[in-house]
Amino acid sequence: MKFFMIQLILLLAVLGISLTGCDMQPATQWSAPAGPGLEINEQVPIPDKDKEEPSQVREITDMAGRLVSVPNNIESVFATDPVASIYIYTFDPDKLLGWNFELNETERSVVLPQYHSLPVFGMGSSINYEAVIAAEPTIALVVSRINENSIERADTFEESLGIPAILLSSDLEDTPEVYRILGELLGLEERGEVLAAYAARTFDEIEAITVPEESIVRIYYGNGEDSLQTSPAGAPDAQVIEMIKAVNVAELDLGEGSRIRISPEQLLAWNPDVIVLNGEPRANLSGVAAAQLMLSDSDFTTVQAIMDGRVYGIPGAPFGWVERPPGPNRVVGIRWLAATVYPDYVNFNLDFEVREFFRLFYHVELRAERLAEVYGFAPLNQ
Repeated sequence: MKFFMIQLILLLAVLGISLTGCDMQPATQWSAPAGPGLEINEQVPIPDKDKEEPSQVREITDMAGRLVSVPNNIESVFATDPVASIYIYTFDPDKLLGWNFELNETERSVVLPQYHSLPVFGMGSSINYEAVIAAEPTIALVVSRINENSIERADTFEESLGIPAILLSSDLEDTPEVYRILGELLGLEERGEVLAAYAARTFDEIEAITVPEESIVRIYYGNGEDSLQTSPAGAPDAQVIEMIKAVNVAELDLGEGSRIRISPEQLLAWNPDVIVLNGEPRANLSGVAAAQLMLSDSDFTTVQAIMDGRVYGIPGAPFGWVERPPGPNRVVGIRWLAATVYPDYVNFNLDFEVREFFRLFYHVELRAERLAEVYGFAPLNQ
């Protein structure tokens, strides 16, 4: 019996040591491997999923004032539109269920390689609802102008997919609030505040720019393969122009849609001081290439911007810096446009801010030699 008791005591001692060695370890941080020509510098903390109770829910008030019940632990987000996709990718790409479109070469040059092969679910009327449902997202995210149509669209997604749908604003000035709500929604408040604070600081610095009345420029913003599609003054897609205190020459009634097609004669009549061109991403025509085409077009030689050589291609890596789409990608674009149009009046270093934006939002560290590439003046390395 004595021998048996000694064995029992020894066994319990061993078990006690083993249990001590099995304590829960702290949650790790998200870190993606570097892609070609990129170095990863940003780590996005993720919540400890083992401590969550998936059956528990909480209520979130979205930016339309809709009260939505969402699970505590959100595994993946179906972004219903390209702007929503970019918000989720910049916030935490591991939460992105898939893209709305096939990534082109420029987009792939910056988007981390492990997210190139995410499924494409489509957008608008082309969304593949069966594929979305089969992928079992936790929630849907709608980013749009807040109005009756977008509220109805969010409600429809909830009914069609059987999951909560959160509606957030696509207004450029609402960018900080969107990131803070995403932080609350996804349990990453610190990450949300970092991105919100950078966007807010950008807007404050742009607002502080003082331009004399006689130096305010009149800008034509062109889109498409011939650069004769434009977004009129007051249109959501032209917000960046107005925020830098420039004048959009396209004083037209927008009507339906986001762009209006104009004639060459209309551009000649406006005679802008500055022309900024987006090109056509889906035709692989960069802003810089579009600018070169217009500068060499004999139809426009009398336009003031062309005579002064003030025709600029808008950077588009990985997404358009003025819009295309009108998402948080515009935060870096507003700095670029202000520094390009008003170089004597800005108080920030553009190269530094571009690198900082890419580090914080796109999860990459740009080496100095890549700046020419993202500005569009050199081929993007693949």
